[in-house]
Amino acid sequence: MVTKGNGPEDPESHPTPFPPSMRDRTTFLLYRAGELSHALANAMLAPLGLNARQVGILTLIIEQEPMTQKALADLLQIDRTTMVALIDELEEKGYAIRQRHPRDRRAFLIQPTDAGRKVKIDAIKVLDEQKRRFLKPLNATQQTQLLALLKLLQQPPRERQ
Repeated sequence: MVTKGNGPEDPESHPTPFPPSMRDRTTFLLYRAGELSHALANAMLAPLGLNARQVGILTLIIEQEPMTQKALADLLQIDRTTMVALIDELEEKGYAIRQRHPRDRRAFLIQPTDAGRKVKIDAIKVLDEQKRRFLKPLNATQQTQLLALLKLLQQPPRERQ
């Protein structure tokens, strides 16, 4: 329960252009929060010449392993055409390179460069600050609860009746 002075302002005190059927719909609010967070991340990453999707690609190929363009697109749920453009941009900046897959001549592995590893460290610092700003309306307990709930929603859907 949120009490005055203890958490975010009363959402009813700020008129919204959305009708109740939208502003009271959990899934719409999740989508909207995600869009607002993504926009803030992109704005804060802009001085590095990166966007959130590019940082996601760098993070995956650095922290997990080099991946094919298709694997990256599938994991990040980005269409293939957009993925090609994102990787092209990372290559142009000198942050990633494409190399032929040793077992599949049709596929390319995306590998980080040393410059890509360095800029990823800077980008993560920016994203840590973005998270702090975005979640500022929530206290520490609420932030922990939100993280736990979002992780729960990321689990594969079970059969629903």
